[in-house]
Amino acid sequence: MDETKRESLVAAKAMLAAARTATLSVIDPDTGGPFGALVNVAVDADLRPIILTSTLSRHTQGLLKDARASIMVHGELPTDRDPLTDMRLTVTGTFTKTTDIAARACYLQRHPYAELYADFGDFAFWHMQPERLYVVAGFGRVYNFDMGAVRAAA
Repeated sequence: MDETKRESLVAAKAMLAAARTATLSVIDPDTGGPFGALVNVAVDADLRPIILTSTLSRHTQGLLKDARASIMVHGELPTDRDPLTDMRLTVTGTFTKTTDIAARACYLQRHPYAELYADFGDFAFWHMQPERLYVVAGFGRVYNFDMGAVRAAA
């Protein structure tokens, strides 16, 4: 792997690990088309995104019908230049509901205010099993990585 690609991989791994919010994209349960929603996210030590959602939300209904999804993460968008030249990444995979105590703790450590509603009956934690990481590292630097390569990146 060339140095530019390796540096982009390492930076993308760090960006994913630090993520606090993401755009979750699911299959709309009614139309079968795409549907995107802003969600809070935490990422565990194995780089698996964790979300907390309500069954009242359209994106949760989408996950219940088809668990395949993606999340897109980016840094703060600049206002003084083209934001499309900044790094962003999309993780694709499958979500499953989880009652795992470690997932809950990871999420609530990142989003402590969510403890107010995390135990409401219509809310559940979801863990993504990520498969691919698509990285736009800047103009002309676009990469597609298997998550095994991402986890192994130093």
